[in-house]
Amino acid sequence: MIINHTIKSAIKIDGMVSERRKLPSITSSAAYCFKVHMQMIECIASCAVTLGTTEIPLRPFDVILIQQVDQLLFKATDQPAEIRIFDEWLQIPNPLNMTLVGNNPLIHDLMNDVDSQRNQYVVFRHLETKIVHGYLNVIATLENYPTDKFLTFQHESLLGLLYTELLRAHRQKISKTDSSFPQRPIRYAGPDAQAGAIFMYLTQHINDVTLVSAATYFGYQQNYFSRLCHALFNQSFSTLKTTLRMEMAARMLSLSSKGIDEISTELGYKNLTSFYSHFRNERGQTPRQFREEYQQHIHQHS
Repeated sequence: MIINHTIKSAIKIDGMVSERRKLPSITSSAAYCFKVHMQMIECIASCAVTLGTTEIPLRPFDVILIQQVDQLLFKATDQPAEIRIFDEWLQIPNPLNMTLVGNNPLIHDLMNDVDSQRNQYVVFRHLETKIVHGYLNVIATLENYPTDKFLTFQHESLLGLLYTELLRAHRQKISKTDSSFPQRPIRYAGPDAQAGAIFMYLTQHINDVTLVSAATYFGYQQNYFSRLCHALFNQSFSTLKTTLRMEMAARMLSLSSKGIDEISTELGYKNLTSFYSHFRNERGQTPRQFREEYQQHIHQHS
């Protein structure tokens, strides 16, 4: 099922609860398969969406893959927003194969962890190639025809192609600061799942997180956790924290009207000078210059 919305102010939509159904296999390679209930939101014109209590700005062609969320609130920003919501049952083999999930444990966990009581979703950005958009257009077109076994096969195949495209170069597409990943013990998880869990914890506690507090949360000794961060991100914990702060700062400067001093405080800086220094080193310009340049870019393309 596909729902199109044009939003002039705000609209609230009921969320979804994760569900998985066991079915006889359609191939001879497995005894059975599963159908997993997932939602995909595609942004056509910029808006902000609140998933549960977390507000996320969306730009054209951004996609959110939702496994579970209690409610969705969409708000228009400068102009009427437009979104598409795809409510899908994805047929997958058991266990998940590498053709579908590639080398991404995050997506594997998202599809398998259906008993979680917390919001779980992954935000994909930088989809300017419009390959995902093209697949979604064809899926939407199929909705206009009566279902038969041939269209069902085409629909299932397109969903598989869409997922593999989302996972291609996934490290550049997945927004670790906006996603709410499945939380499994990271000691036994793959590197992507470990990185996602650490990113999410740091994002939620960016104002006051320290190496000691993060290591304690994940059940590691401080030195071991420091080495783990370096192995996962190829940078020290301190550098990782600064990089994440700057990514969050850039997002707030671009997509909110918060003052620069307010942003600095929210990110845990004790003085504005340090924030300016870190931002200039990371982005090559001051926060004010970055915001002005972004606003000029938006006006030129509006």
